[in-house]
This record gives sequence, structure tokens and C-alpha cells, in this order.
Amino acid sequence: MHRHAPRLPACHDDWGRARPKVSHILAFLTFTVLAAPGTVHGRLSAEGDQLVITIPVAKLRRDSPSHPLLDLPTSAKVLIDVGTHRESTFLTRLHHDPTAWVIAFEPDYLHYSHHVVKHAHPRMILINAAVGDSTRGWASFYRWSYEGAGWHFNSGDQTQLGSLLQAPGPGMKAREEMKVAVVSLRDVLSFLPGRVEILKVDAQGADLEVVKSAGDQLARIDRIVMELPYEVAHMTYADQTTEGETETFLEEAGFRMERCFAVSEQEKDCTFARAHVWRQIPSEDECFSKNRTEMLFELWRDQINYLCKLGKYGCENYTPPLKTKRTWIITFCCSRHMPEHACFGRKSNYSYATCCLPPYLLSIGYPKPGYVM
Repeated sequence: MHRHAPRLPACHDDWGRARPKVSHILAFLTFTVLAAPGTVHGRLSAEGDQLVITIPVAKLRRDSPSHPLLDLPTSAKVLIDVGTHRESTFLTRLHHDPTAWVIAFEPDYLHYSHHVVKHAHPRMILINAAVGDSTRGWASFYRWSYEGAGWHFNSGDQTQLGSLLQAPGPGMKAREEMKVAVVSLRDVLSFLPGRVEILKVDAQGADLEVVKSAGDQLARIDRIVMELPYEVAHMTYADQTTEGETETFLEEAGFRMERCFAVSEQEKDCTFARAHVWRQIPSEDECFSKNRTEMLFELWRDQINYLCKLGKYGCENYTPPLKTKRTWIITFCCSRHMPEHACFGRKSNYSYATCCLPPYLLSIGYPKPGYVM
């Protein structure tokens, strides 16, 4: 059971301007979220100077009187999504896999409300809370946005990035601070029967804190997909852990890196798997060697220049570094704009299936929107 007191949307108008407070309205509205043993309706009560609404999250079964578990089918494949934003990464999986069950967390009440209205699913348990070091109790949660990005209240998309961490990089501005409940992953896992197939974490710099909060229950997770910062001079958030710190912790916990893919200039998503599910995958350097990348870039230079000009990227007729060239070639080959034999040659080890991201993500049950159509 946990409690959290989000700021109410009623305190703002449609553009985020604060409305005058009404003196006779109670100062706080606290939501108590719990796992319900059966069909339980919301209950309203008063505790001191707080109005409390009790909201059931999910049904429990009591195989053991001392330790109830979530009432999930024995065939359930459990997925945990920490940081759903406005749409869970696992929605596609839910729609296509009847055995998938998702336990999801979103601390920002705006994104949480959007998800409930637009993307509710009978096999998704969505909780309006942050995940991390539960000794925080209630913690400040900051809503950041890119300056000049056309900020509007509840506009979503890239204009709203939430984090428990402060001081993001240049070009970002804190638009709002709210208080959220912080629950540990260990407490969540203790209510789950069996193993967790995938833990996905997108906590904007606090990702490793989320993973560490699992404690000894981390042993029940098979695969983790989480954001890592590129090794740069200045991190996006204050107190953000480095790529090296994260890799070291996960390796010591029994995970092995499987694959990484860029999500922005500052961050990448990486998958870490335990030995019994880990798979050998050729690296980008192996799939797209320096010589082949250079050759294909020059061969397709006209198309690249055309796309640069069309997209107003300002990149036509320039000589990019090898990393950028490889990104172009991967984009062309893995979106299947070019014939497979032209991309990979005749070597049996390298192909669309072994080198490209969409088939890999599908193979591990992680059809991430924007990468797998």
C-alpha cells in the first residue's frame, strides 16, 4: 500500500496557468493505492486534514495466508514498465500476445491520466507512482521541457520529460515540480508470482536507482531494457549514474549486455540478459564494417544528399564521421530501402534478421514503437 498526493488538474486552466485557491477546499487530496483481494470500489474517508480515496489496483490470491500474490494466470508472461510516459512500450505486445501482463508505473499525473483514458487495457495494471529508493517516501518530481519547444500544459511528446533528478542539461527548463510517491521494485516483485520476462526502465537519469531498488528480488528478472547515457563530459541530469557504473552493477548482478541502440544524441537503450535467455548477436561494427560502410555511403551519396536537402538537415555534400555514415547505412538497410544482398553481401552470418533492430526486438518480445511497425 502506498499514498501519493499529486497536484490536481483542477488547480490549473487548460494552458497551465494557476487558478486562485478556494479556501474551503481541503489542502490535500491523498490517493491510497492498494492491491485488492476482490472486487472493491473506491472508498472515500477523512484522515485528519486529508481527504483519502482508496483505489483498488488488482485482485490478490492467497495461496499462502501470510503472503498474498497478484491473481495472474499461471501462463502469464509478466512485463514491468517503469516510466510509461503517455503510452506504454508494451501496448503492442498486449494487443498481440494474450499471455502478456504488464505492471506499469507513471509518476506524472498528466501522463498517467492520458494513459488511463487513451490506452487502458484489461491486462495492464497502471500505477501513478515513481519507482526507486522507497526510503524517499514522497519525493519531488520535476517536469522538464526543451526551451522554445512550444510548451503547453499537458502537451505531451518531447515537451514533457519527468525525473526525480534535478539540473538537466543546457536548453531545458523546469516547468513544474510535484510530490510523488516512490515505491521500491522489491515491494512490487514480492507480489508477483513466477519470473519477470522483461523489466523496461525509462526514468530519465534515475534508471539505475530503479534497478537497485529490486534488492534480492532482482534475481527473478530475466531481461532488462534501460536507458544509458553516452560517456560525455556533461551528464543530462545531476547525480546521474554513468554507463560504466550501470554496466558494472548489472554484470555483478548476473546480467550480460546483449544489444544497444541510440534513442538520442545523449542516450541509448541497452538490453541486458541473464545467461539462460542471452543470445549472441553480431555488433554493428561486424555487420557494417568500416570498409563496407565507406563504400555504401559513397555509392548511395546522391540519395543521402537528397534526403538531407528534403529534410532540411543541412547535411548534404559534407563528410561526416564514420559513426554518422554507419547510421545512414543502417537506416537504409534496416528500413529495407535497399536490397539485402547490397547491404550485407553474401556472408551468411550477417543479414537483416541478425543485424537489424526490428527483428531483434520482436524476437525478445519488445516491439518498441518507432522501431517495430
